Amino acid sequence: MQFAKFNLRVILWIAAIHSAAFAQPAIDSLLGTLPNTCRMFMQQRGWPSLSVAVVVDQRTVFSQAFGYADIDRKIPATTRTIYRVGSITKLFTATMLLQLAEQGKVCVDDPLVKYLPSYTPKYPANAGPTTLRQLATHTAGLHVDAAQGFWHYLSNLQWIVSRGKEPIVWGVTKDDIVSSLDKVEIEYTPGTSPHYSNLGYQLLGIALEQVAHEPFERYVKSRILDPLRMEDSDFSLDNDKLRRFASGYTYLEPDFQRFNAPEWDLAVLKYSGGLFSTAEDIARFISFQFRDQIEDEGAVLTGDGLRFMRTPQTLRSSQSNDVYGIGWATYDYEGHQVMGHAGGHWGFFAKAEVLPDLKLGVVFMTNCSYPQGNLGPEKDLTRIIFDRLIPVLEKKAKETDAGPRTSDLSVYAGHYALSGEYAHAEIYVRNDTLFFSLAEKPQFREAILPAGYQQFCFAADPGKHPLIRFDTDNTGGILGLEFLGFTFRKR
Repeated sequence: MQFAKFNLRVILWIAAIHSAAFAQPAIDSLLGTLPNTCRMFMQQRGWPSLSVAVVVDQRTVFSQAFGYADIDRKIPATTRTIYRVGSITKLFTATMLLQLAEQGKVCVDDPLVKYLPSYTPKYPANAGPTTLRQLATHTAGLHVDAAQGFWHYLSNLQWIVSRGKEPIVWGVTKDDIVSSLDKVEIEYTPGTSPHYSNLGYQLLGIALEQVAHEPFERYVKSRILDPLRMEDSDFSLDNDKLRRFASGYTYLEPDFQRFNAPEWDLAVLKYSGGLFSTAEDIARFISFQFRDQIEDEGAVLTGDGLRFMRTPQTLRSSQSNDVYGIGWATYDYEGHQVMGHAGGHWGFFAKAEVLPDLKLGVVFMTNCSYPQGNLGPEKDLTRIIFDRLIPVLEKKAKETDAGPRTSDLSVYAGHYALSGEYAHAEIYVRNDTLFFSLAEKPQFREAILPAGYQQFCFAADPGKHPLIRFDTDNTGGILGLEFLGFTFRKR
C-alpha cells in the first residue's frame, strides 16, 4: 500500500509539472512585455523598486526585480531583495492554526478562553464565546487594533504632520495585550460580517504559541518556512539578509516628497504582520497551495487543509467586498475564485493573489508607502497579468484535463450516503455523461462535468465552480464524495 501511495503521489506530481510545461511557450510569449508594463507602473506611481513573481502550478514562470532597493546608495533591487510583507504574515498564522488542528492539538471552533483564560470580554446579546475560527476569519467583532495602539496611531499622524520630525511611538507589546484581556471590547456582532482585525490575529498567534509550547516565530520558521524552502523568509534578519533588505520610503502629500520610512519595532505585530520575505519565497508558498491533490505524509498541510483555508467562511465584507476563508480573502473574477492578501508597513507594500482552479498566482512587493493615499500596487497590475494568462490556462485546462473517458466514468457510479443517513446521493452515467441526484429530492438530477482532478462542476453552472470532489484511497478507488462541505460515503 505504501508503494501504491508513493506511485500515485509521484504520478500526480509529474502530471502537475508536465501540465505547467505544456503551456510554457504561450505563457512566455504573453509575459514577454511584462517588464515594460512593470516599468510603466513604477514610473506612473513613483515606486523605488518592484519585485514580481508569477506562478503557474509548481513553476515560477516569471521573476524579475526593477528599480532600487536603496535609492541613495544606488543599490539595484534583485529577485533576492527582502521586503517586509506586512499582513501577508496572517496567512502563515492561519496555516499554523490548521496545522495544529490536523495534529489534533486544537479545534478551529475552540473558544479562545480555553487557551487565554483571562480573555473575558462583554459579549453582545445572543453572542457566544470568541472562537479561533472567528479570529482567523475576522468575524470575532474586534476592533482593528488593541485599544493601547491609539497612541501609536496618534504618533503616526504627528509624524506625517511634522513631515518626519516627531518620533513614532511603538506601543503595544505581548504583555500589554495579555495583561488587558479582561478589558477587550466586542465592537461588532460576532460570527456575521467580517471586520478586519490585527488584534484578532495577535490573539490567535498568542493562543497558538501556548498550544505549540514554543515561540510563534520559531514555530513558523521550522514547521512552515523551512519545509517550503522559503530560505529568505524569517521574522528577524541575520547579516546576510540585512544586506539584502530594501530601504523603505514614505511619500507625503501634497508634493509626495520622499522620506526614509521610520523603523518598525514589531513587538506584538509579529503575529499579524512581522514576516520578512521575497517575491520568490511567497511564490513558493503560492505553489504549495496547488498541491491539494498530492497527499504527502510530510506535507505542511493536507489537501483537505489547503482547500479548507480557501473555502468561504463568512458573509461579504462591507469594508472590502471580500469573503474570507481561513486567512485568505476571496472574490470572483471572470468566473474564477481569486484568493489573496495584501500587506503594508511604513515604507513597504506587498500583495499576493491566486486563482486556485487555474493554478495561477501573482505576487509583487515594493519599498514605498503612501500613508495619505492609496498609490501602492493594487489589483490593476494583477489583473493585467490575469487577463493575459487566463485564456491560455483555460484552453490548457480543456485540452489536458478533459477528465476521464466514458469507460472511466463508471468508477464514480454508485450510491453514497451522508453520515446518519440524513441524505442519499446517486452518481450514474447516461449518454457518456455523469449525473448527480439526491434520493430525497427526486427533481434534483443534474449533469456534472470534470473541473479538475477528482473534481466536478454542474454542467448548468456558467462559472464551472467545482462543487463535488471525490475522495480516493491509496490505490485510486473511490471512497466517497464531498458536496457543499458534507461528506457522503460510498456504499
